[in-house]
Amino acid sequence: MKKVEKGEFGYLAYKKSRNMIKTIIAFAVVLVIFIIGFIIWKSKNNYLTMLAVVLVLPAAKFAVSYFVLIPHKNCDEELKSAIEERKGELNSVYDLVVSNKQKPVGIMAAVISDNQILAYTSAAKADKNLFETSVKEFLKNEKLTCAVLLYKDKDTYLEKVKNAALNFDVSKENSLDRKQYITDALLRMSM
Repeated sequence: MKKVEKGEFGYLAYKKSRNMIKTIIAFAVVLVIFIIGFIIWKSKNNYLTMLAVVLVLPAAKFAVSYFVLIPHKNCDEELKSAIEERKGELNSVYDLVVSNKQKPVGIMAAVISDNQILAYTSAAKADKNLFETSVKEFLKNEKLTCAVLLYKDKDTYLEKVKNAALNFDVSKENSLDRKQYITDALLRMSM
């Protein structure tokens, strides 16, 4: 399994499969330790049972990180190619689950300029206001400000990406640095 970095296309599928494997291995280790203790001492009251119980905590942590990602959808190849075609010099990231204080919001794609983040999700239940305010708060803590918009309609989103690319001024070096800082901050906020 080739490693996929956060923000790259296919990251969510990679992370889901990796977390599932970690969860299965962790619970298998717990089960093996418990069974070995039971075979050796012919009782569940032994030190290996105690060790197995303690090892349930990291196994549960892996399970939680897997179950958090399950409801979120991956970006498809068609959407990626449509974004790449329209984004021009803007940065793009894919397959992110953005964490916040209440509940994570999955975004299929985001295009970042020096003054805005345009994100897209196909999830009907995604909380637009929660996503926008939590990203703005996080950026404010990073000493960055920009407009944050979450779209649920693909055609509207692609049109906004095209307009943002046309309005982006490549000649300003400050714009390029700022665009990268905002992209890095969004990636740090994501799972």
